[in-house]
Amino acid sequence: MFGWISKSWKKFVDSFVVEETKLKTVVVKDLKDKTKKELEKIGRKIGIELDRRLTKTKLINKIKFKAKLNRRK
Repeated sequence: MFGWISKSWKKFVDSFVVEETKLKTVVVKDLKDKTKKELEKIGRKIGIELDRRLTKTKLINKIKFKAKLNRRK
């Protein structure tokens, strides 16, 4: 009876693990095609909080800057 609950719970937990590991690299060329919400999600995944009130260009520049800092480490 509880088998289906444990299977469902495992699928639920695994879905979050997959989301965290999806983004390994940021392709700068693709950032211009993203929306502000998508850019905000990308920023969170690389460890920065972006303010969507800024222009799209400024958001992209912040992501690029953080990506450069991560590359140097």
